[in-house]
Amino acid sequence: MGKKKLKKKRSAKRSSKATVLEKRRFQLSLDAWFKIILMAVTLLFFYNCSFNNFSMDDYHVNITNPQTAKGFAGIPEIFTTLYANESGMSYGYRPMVRASFALEYQFTRNSAYNPYISHLINVLLYMLGIFILYKVLRRLLRDYSPWFPFLATLLFLAHPLHTEVVASLKNRDILLSFIFSFLAIREFVRWADFKKPKYLWLGMLYFAFALLSKETAIAQLAVFPLVLYFFTDLPLKKLGRFSLIAFAIAILATLGPWLFLPAFSRSMRFLENPLIAEPNYFLHLSTAFYILGWYLKLLLIPYPMSFYYGYDTIPIVNWANPWVWASFIFYLGIVFVALKKLKKKRLISFIILYFIITISPFANIVKPVPGIVADRFMFFPSLAFAMALIYLLFLLFGIKIRQTEEKPAVKKLILACLFVFIILLPYGKITHYRNHVWRTHYSLYREDINHLRNSVKANDLFATECVTRVNRELAKPVDPYKFVKSLLDTAMEHYQLAVKLDPDHYSSWNNMGAIYSKIHGNQALIRYRSYARRGNMEKAKLERKNARRYFGLAIRDFKKAIAIKPDFSSAYYNLAYAWDLQNVYDSAIRYYKRVLQFDTTDVQVRSRLANTYFRNNQPDSARYENLLITQIDPSSNFPYINMGNYYYMYGDTLNAIKQYEKALEVGSNRAAANMLSNYYRKKGNNKLADYYQRKMYEAEKMERSKTRKNAKPY
Repeated sequence: MGKKKLKKKRSAKRSSKATVLEKRRFQLSLDAWFKIILMAVTLLFFYNCSFNNFSMDDYHVNITNPQTAKGFAGIPEIFTTLYANESGMSYGYRPMVRASFALEYQFTRNSAYNPYISHLINVLLYMLGIFILYKVLRRLLRDYSPWFPFLATLLFLAHPLHTEVVASLKNRDILLSFIFSFLAIREFVRWADFKKPKYLWLGMLYFAFALLSKETAIAQLAVFPLVLYFFTDLPLKKLGRFSLIAFAIAILATLGPWLFLPAFSRSMRFLENPLIAEPNYFLHLSTAFYILGWYLKLLLIPYPMSFYYGYDTIPIVNWANPWVWASFIFYLGIVFVALKKLKKKRLISFIILYFIITISPFANIVKPVPGIVADRFMFFPSLAFAMALIYLLFLLFGIKIRQTEEKPAVKKLILACLFVFIILLPYGKITHYRNHVWRTHYSLYREDINHLRNSVKANDLFATECVTRVNRELAKPVDPYKFVKSLLDTAMEHYQLAVKLDPDHYSSWNNMGAIYSKIHGNQALIRYRSYARRGNMEKAKLERKNARRYFGLAIRDFKKAIAIKPDFSSAYYNLAYAWDLQNVYDSAIRYYKRVLQFDTTDVQVRSRLANTYFRNNQPDSARYENLLITQIDPSSNFPYINMGNYYYMYGDTLNAIKQYEKALEVGSNRAAANMLSNYYRKKGNNKLADYYQRKMYEAEKMERSKTRKNAKPY
């Protein structure tokens, strides 16, 4: 009898072990399928980012960054310099981001000018982040249904608000910060599970990397203890000591570099966030809750999305606004629920607190943030949104969130999955389309401008991009002026909107003046000369009248820009050039000299001044300015081209040829090379003629390459 019982026990044990192994195999198989689905959906939704060009602020980290182009050799310099330098401001310290581009350049070569490789890497980094997130959630929610972390991760990866992060190379900082933050969480949980210090210090290293990717990772100081409290058995005393160590690492990673970094200068402008000019903190607070409500709306209905917000897209509102109170009551309610269930470590409490922690830096409560709001700010908070949505789905369909011995309700799970699939369909369509919208500056600005007509910066950016496209067309041999007129009208419309919203927006005044003078006025002068040569004086007079009108408008706008910003050298230069085009040389000389007061080493302006002196019958002054250029910048070929032109006009061909030859020794110039080639061909020196013809082709190639690149605004 005893033997039979023993046999039954052994048989039951074997059966139990087999069941456990079978369950484990099933879970591993399910886990593998989950990962395959996550990878497939990520690629399906985001693969088209790989076909995009550079856009928005990508040049900060990639296009024009000389340190990136050094590859490995540039990394030490990257870690000892600031993140960005723009418009006289230097700010930020995100060496991990720029180091990633340097490594990319080292292994792929020329990727600094090849956006497709960079975008593909962004998509792969996003996929890596999704895998890490899923793995971390599987551990944190190990006592929960495996479908919960899978569906939450699926919804998170598909959220359309993530398109700005994945499709914009500049936002690789958020991707890296996300990856390193969740790697840190994984190691901290391992430390709590296995009590091995190596996991603690590895987690701290990842946390430091997250901070060196983007400063906003400082919010993880509150996330890490929250995770350890809810999902491990770490004692509160140990949790307190852990928080102190994490705080020390944060101080070291954020403040330490400033001991050797250059001076930091980043002033927030009114156009970026009007709250900086608002002294009443109660208005700050009411507007902050309005913004928090705005974010909820974007999470629930991610439309319309925008590449930029700023002044005046989000109004400064007081407590009389009903949306402020609706937002305030909602957030007060969820905080109450979170605190009520905090002691019992309920999942909904963790989700709410994670959401509050990760959204709070962007609410403008503590300090105003650039752009006032942004789609990318919702990257971390959208995880809590996805988890909350799946939590509510499980409650709605009566699916047990906690893992139990009972078999899961398959029908209910299928219904929940079907519901998630229904959400994924519009998400996928919006995400895929939005990625396409980010393909170029123009496609992005054109798509969003209709709902950003109250944004000064958005109007200015779109108008400037229209002008950039016009300049590319006007650089072509065939005269396309009549074909680009609609683009110019669009540009003018949005510059006018910008100055209507902000009459002190000096760059828009300057850019409008540039359109009037450099394009409309110049084209009118070309037509005037053409009609005059053909003897059609009636049309010539009409075009002359048009030219005067355009130049009058240009000079008015340049002077407005200068009145607003008296040290605006670009407006002075454009004003000088406008007078120059009209052959009013005394005024042109006066304003060119004014530009040189801001920068005496600007050889391009000095070259313009020299040529204006020559046309104004002041050859000695012209020669003097060209001599100064050779001293300021010996590598410039401006003075030799200029002097060659002067000799040629005087009929001194031999000296003109000598000057052109000197110019081509220093640099390239298509017109000079063409003239030399023709000259030596006539002289019967085919060897030199062929040599300068090759120089001409090289110069043409370089000019085409420059034309293809994005031109700077006026």
